[in-house]
Amino acid sequence: MSRITKRNAGWVIAVSILGALLAVFIVLYAISSNQNQNSSASLENIYEKNFYDLVDNINNTENKLAKAINATDENMQAKYLREVSINAMLATTNLNNLPAGTNEMAESVAFVNQLSGYTETLSKNLEKGKSLSTQDAQTLEQVYDSVLYMKNILAEMNQDMWKGYNIMQASQKLQGETDAFTSALSKVKNVEVDYPTMIYDGPFSDSVVNKKVHGLSAAAVSEQKAKENLLKIFVNLDEENVEFQSDASGRFETFNFVAKDENGKETLFVQMTKQGGRLLTATSRVDHADETITMDSAREIALNFCTRAGIDNPKVVWSDNLEGNAYINIAPVQENYVLYPDLVKVKIDLATGDVLGFEATGYYTNHTARNLPSPSISKSEVQKFIPKKYVVKNVRLALIPLEYNREVATWEVACTMGGDEYYFYYNAQTGMEENILKVIKTNNGNLLM
Repeated sequence: MSRITKRNAGWVIAVSILGALLAVFIVLYAISSNQNQNSSASLENIYEKNFYDLVDNINNTENKLAKAINATDENMQAKYLREVSINAMLATTNLNNLPAGTNEMAESVAFVNQLSGYTETLSKNLEKGKSLSTQDAQTLEQVYDSVLYMKNILAEMNQDMWKGYNIMQASQKLQGETDAFTSALSKVKNVEVDYPTMIYDGPFSDSVVNKKVHGLSAAAVSEQKAKENLLKIFVNLDEENVEFQSDASGRFETFNFVAKDENGKETLFVQMTKQGGRLLTATSRVDHADETITMDSAREIALNFCTRAGIDNPKVVWSDNLEGNAYINIAPVQENYVLYPDLVKVKIDLATGDVLGFEATGYYTNHTARNLPSPSISKSEVQKFIPKKYVVKNVRLALIPLEYNREVATWEVACTMGGDEYYFYYNAQTGMEENILKVIKTNNGNLLM
């Protein structure tokens, strides 16, 4: 009888312990679930704010662009174009801060980014007393059609948002190679007019040759490994200030991280590839003050940063100083050829020397070892192809992207004529002219030769 009582007492104790543990588990689960829900709700709020800000900025861009086109006073034109530039720049930031597949949105981001630089340039020219040319006016008309199309697509999505559309959920439900949110948002690039070529941030700055990713061959990494790699690249970040935000699928599968300052304010958004744990993009939200860093120092900072990020044999091919920031294009070099399809873009704060932006989708899409030919046309021979009215500034070998996903080995001849800059590209084997680009200058812009 005594043994049975003890046995029963043992069961009572065991059941009591299990009950207590179960109660603790339920409480912890409830806390964890509540935290996850709060985190998801917070992230959704961030995405929604960026989307609504994007709608506002594109609406303002369209409105101010229409006024600029129809204004009869050049001072008012300059004012409206300046405002277009600001709104387009803000829209670029909004697009980059949404959980859309990077590559699927590349054309839209590039277009809005270029629009900001282009209208900035036209505004500066008007302020200096230089009227818009007929070509500028035609370009603005074409651009307006594109912006109006974007505005209408975003208006349709805005209606869905009011009906309860959830960005986070849509960004996680895969549809083929992309997700539902990216698929919806990517419609803004399907315009029926031809984009004008607006080369203000370096030759072939937005080229993506391959449809498949060629530059990532390493094995998949964990979220923790991706974070460790991130901290090795951004050496000024503290581990406790970097948090995992979300992951994204598409052409590039990424772990997305945010860095916060001591006040908990988000200062940097970073995408690390799941394959190989490489830095794909980075976008900062910090403000900048007076310039203290020289352009030479900024170029050195950008090169060192690219080396830490694993970019092969990087070389600065273009640099530009715009409103306190250095915009630097870097390409790998193989057998003396600048590989333009593999271009990487870096943005440096000239007040602090911090990296504010990084974009390597072209690099990781296209980068691979090429079988490059020795040129049959010599450097001195190719210069004879240039008309005498041009002044040759620099000649170098360059692998350039062409239509239909082609690459061609060329001689790049940088020239000036009448205050304008041009690039001529001649086939290194046949001497045939492959392309000509005219550079639209930005304020204080300069090409590194």
